[in-house]
Amino acid sequence: MALTGHWATSAWRNLCGATFLLPAANIATPIFCTADTSRAPLRKCVALEMKIRVWNALLMPTVRSTKPNPDEQIPVALAARIAGVDRSSLAHLVDHGLIPRLDLDAVRALAASGEVAAKTTDAPGHLVIRMDVDPAVQRIVDMSDDKLSRNVEGPHRLPEYSAGRAILLCVRSFVIATGHLDSLGDPLPLRTDRRGREITGRTVSVSIDHRLNNLSSRPSKPIENARWLGRRARVGTGGAVLPLQS
Repeated sequence: MALTGHWATSAWRNLCGATFLLPAANIATPIFCTADTSRAPLRKCVALEMKIRVWNALLMPTVRSTKPNPDEQIPVALAARIAGVDRSSLAHLVDHGLIPRLDLDAVRALAASGEVAAKTTDAPGHLVIRMDVDPAVQRIVDMSDDKLSRNVEGPHRLPEYSAGRAILLCVRSFVIATGHLDSLGDPLPLRTDRRGREITGRTVSVSIDHRLNNLSSRPSKPIENARWLGRRARVGTGGAVLPLQS
């Protein structure tokens, strides 16, 4: 192509090739033309633009609404951080069906559950029985009260005068049931310590008074010992049955 006119100085001239304008007489209606030699740089320009779009799609984060959706399931790791509990403990509660749906309302209820501690006016005080049941064998929500009682019968290292004391049944420190010790069995040998002394334990018979199968919905007006349900019990380290700490 051979055209006479004025060169258009542009920053894109090296990529898009030579560009011409018509003579000054028709400058009011400019017409752009591209020379034959600009086809290869033009293809490079288009390919470069496509690469830029691809990299922007890969690197730029997806913009989402910051307004929480109450019906959306929350990941266990994030829910555990918000509620202030251990991740494995929260997953254990979900596996047992004690948290049917891990949504925003459930996480708020767990975060506001609070902690129960012993009071000086409580005499002789509550005993905390910590349950450790494999959810692959049976879930706690599928157990009846009788089976729940049989699951915690022991034997446990308890003195004989513990009969009649109030108990709190806990799963990963969350109270799921309250009741009392009906009776204790005869001493049974458990093991021998390093000094050769025999360590004994007793089986316990437990009666369930109040129970909670959904930790995300605590009773609105709890009565008597039902106020402990859904809250976290403060205990120390040791066996499966420990006194409630202050």
